[in-house]
Amino acid sequence: MTSAPKPAPRPTPKPAIAEPGLWRPDAAAGDWRDGDRLWLDKNENADPELAAVVAEVLRNIRPEALYSYPETGPLYRKLADWLGVSAQSVTVAAGSDGVIRATFEAFVSPGDTVIHTAPTFAMYPVYSRMFGARAVAVEYAPSNAGPVLEVDRLIDTIRAENPRLVCLPNPDSPTGTTFDPAALRAIVEAAGAAGAVMLVDEAYFPFHRDTCLPWIGDYGHLVVSRSTGKAWGLAGFRIGYGAAAPDLAAALQKTRGMYETSTVAAQVFLGMLDRVDAMEVSVARLEAGKALFLDAMEGLGFRVLRGAGNFAHVAFGAQAPAVHAALEGHVYYRADFKEPCLAGFSRFSMTTPDRFRPLIQRIRDAVTKGDQSGD
Repeated sequence: MTSAPKPAPRPTPKPAIAEPGLWRPDAAAGDWRDGDRLWLDKNENADPELAAVVAEVLRNIRPEALYSYPETGPLYRKLADWLGVSAQSVTVAAGSDGVIRATFEAFVSPGDTVIHTAPTFAMYPVYSRMFGARAVAVEYAPSNAGPVLEVDRLIDTIRAENPRLVCLPNPDSPTGTTFDPAALRAIVEAAGAAGAVMLVDEAYFPFHRDTCLPWIGDYGHLVVSRSTGKAWGLAGFRIGYGAAAPDLAAALQKTRGMYETSTVAAQVFLGMLDRVDAMEVSVARLEAGKALFLDAMEGLGFRVLRGAGNFAHVAFGAQAPAVHAALEGHVYYRADFKEPCLAGFSRFSMTTPDRFRPLIQRIRDAVTKGDQSGD
């Protein structure tokens, strides 16, 4: 008679992954959003005219793209030419998030310090925990003008903490705040003096047109990441890119998997690089929609934060319950924030003027109804 096999010990992940503070959402939870609602919750570019251009590019892709592994060389070369840098300075990844993660993988070790703003892109503290680093958050403060972070306070933190990595989106999200070029250069130089890698995420370019990408030739510690999900309307393809000095970019390349993106995503982005004008026109449409919406909200007496990027904030004040009730079931948006610097504000991604007008009217009707009931 044979004895039952001993149960194998349950494997445990490495300490940085096992620690309880590292939490990720359930991948099997959630549902596809209702197509009958207006999607203004994730800062995507849902411009129908740009979507038609992307669909045309997709239709023109050869069938071989569906079954062949990626050959991304043509994309690297065309993207580098558009950016005005060498192909050896470019890295392609699964969204700007892929470039950010590659930067952590290449440069952050257990025990290192990572500095980031707060609130900001959610993955900075997550990646810090994943790679065993100590995250130091420099928080935005509330003010009458919206969230504010003094550049001197950020630089002082860099000097005091001796970080391995400094993460700064410009514009930042969800705050919509930016640092002007002189302030940003001072931050980049402070990071370099501290021996840190400086990661500037320009996910919202060219909604905010100031860029430090040309500085990669001046600062060998600078990585610039960008998304195609905002201006280009390619969020569903999960493709982004970064730029850095060639030796820094080579380190990022060492962290990639066998392929950095799919054949379809690479060929669609390659095709869209021949349609930069369509992207630019779409950005102009969304900026017109943003101006229309925020002007209307100010006209109704609401406080707004225009910020940068393809989103903006509105504080509905005493009318908030009526407005939120009126929007329920019609639009996805961020209704409120727990962070003090944005408390009381709702965030809306930008869309075109034609798509904003019914939303504006719905809010106006809710406010008018509320005013009449209070007479």
